Amino acid sequence: MSVIIRNMTIVSPGSPMHGKTDIGISRGVFVDPQTLSGGKEIDGHSSWLVPGLIDCRVNLREPGLEHKGTIASETRAAVAGGVTTVVATPVTDPVVDSPADVRLVLERATASGYCRVLPTAMLTQGGEGSQLSEMAALMDAGCVALAQGNRPFRTKKIKFNALKYAQSLGIRVILDPESRDFAGGCAHTGRIGMGLGLSLNSPLSETLGLGADLDLVEATGVAAHFSRITSKNSVERIRRAKAEGLNITCDVTLPHLIHSESAIANLDPNFHLERPLRTEEDRLALISGIADGTIDLIVSDHAPHETGAKLAPFPETEQGMSIAEGIIQLLIQLDTKNELPFEISLTAMTTRAARFINQDKLGVIDYGNNADCVLINPNQTTEFNESNWLSAGRNSPLIGALLPSQIFGTWISGKHITGR
Repeated sequence: MSVIIRNMTIVSPGSPMHGKTDIGISRGVFVDPQTLSGGKEIDGHSSWLVPGLIDCRVNLREPGLEHKGTIASETRAAVAGGVTTVVATPVTDPVVDSPADVRLVLERATASGYCRVLPTAMLTQGGEGSQLSEMAALMDAGCVALAQGNRPFRTKKIKFNALKYAQSLGIRVILDPESRDFAGGCAHTGRIGMGLGLSLNSPLSETLGLGADLDLVEATGVAAHFSRITSKNSVERIRRAKAEGLNITCDVTLPHLIHSESAIANLDPNFHLERPLRTEEDRLALISGIADGTIDLIVSDHAPHETGAKLAPFPETEQGMSIAEGIIQLLIQLDTKNELPFEISLTAMTTRAARFINQDKLGVIDYGNNADCVLINPNQTTEFNESNWLSAGRNSPLIGALLPSQIFGTWISGKHITGR
């Protein structure tokens, strides 16, 4: 059925539709509403219509970790946060490292997912860092990139061989820069973590790992994406590397744009993350990196856990935060605090993200593109509570929060999808 959405403002930076007040949807794509006769008309009530968000780092947990979350529960939560496409990490149990695993994820996503799911897989078999995976076959099966997560390679030579082989096949690799010599610790090496007596993680872990990885990228010529950048020094190093012409991109997680190390002062286990929150200076540098394009993408790193995973002393709790269903509200909150304009953060999760996954029909509202969009009223609010929470993971500081904006409707390839 055709749909015409009127009386709203299209917010899609870079699109000729940006600022227009009506759009048509027919056969799964955006069309000129004047070409449609009949169909359903929707009054946008002066809301914004934005492209569906693309979240390029989501832990869906399935298969193998369904006690933490499922493809159904976590994609439903993502849709409630304005997300229409997720890139799934290969961190499941067992990890995604074979074409059969990739097909299983895609089959389950088709059967129970609420939004589009694009898988990634491990660079090495079992994620063990020694034997290379069947890279070409993994991409043929449907992967958009290959990664190793936080699992180290056994040797630098194996890592070099993996990147060189990926380069020969034209495959983008996702790297989590970390030096094993400085790895570990649950808090930043700052006043707060030290005062709480927590094990500490120095930003040197990231910057030293990043420096070594940049050398390998330069030596192999591979297209590399650095995920979960947390520090000012890393932003500066990536800015220089881009200026030198290296074929790299990078992302930052939404929690690191919103929170600094002060969030752990009360030992709230929801802020125990795989990459610790750092200083306010680091947080502001990350925001500046998004604003000037040094950092390409914003990702959620959504990581749901069962309740028991967070019922322990802070250092002993499992790492990660459930955040997917508040993404678009948090982006608007950054704008209302005059920290990051919404159009810039939106671009990082639409236009740039679509380019990253090589999907030229996503991320922009324009005639002929996939009709992935979200109708949102920036003047309303959304209250998150136990009764309306959708993710299987309750490990979130959003529960009990009141955030700006409210989603009124989401369409994926022209189909109206209900999350919340």
